[in-house]
Amino acid sequence: MSLFDFDTQKAQEEAVKSTQEKREKVLKVAKAYARCFATDEGQVVLQDLTANFIYNNDTAFESQNINYEAAYRNGEAGLVKFIISKISQVERIQ
Repeated sequence: MSLFDFDTQKAQEEAVKSTQEKREKVLKVAKAYARCFATDEGQVVLQDLTANFIYNNDTAFESQNINYEAAYRNGEAGLVKFIISKISQVERIQ
């Protein structure tokens, strides 16, 4: 084993450790989202957010600045989709 092999092995071990730490952190946050929205109240809130910001989030054609309003509403929907993604991330990671 050469010095180069030792350095490469050490770097690989550190990369694996770093990846595991990042994965644990992501999983911890995802579990927090899942616990928050797993309650009855959380389900009600999530359903309300989904209804208001995804399903009933249309941009009126007569809007003064339709592009701005559409982008704004897309951002609102994106946040709700982010929350749903975090909740489902627990199942994908474990």
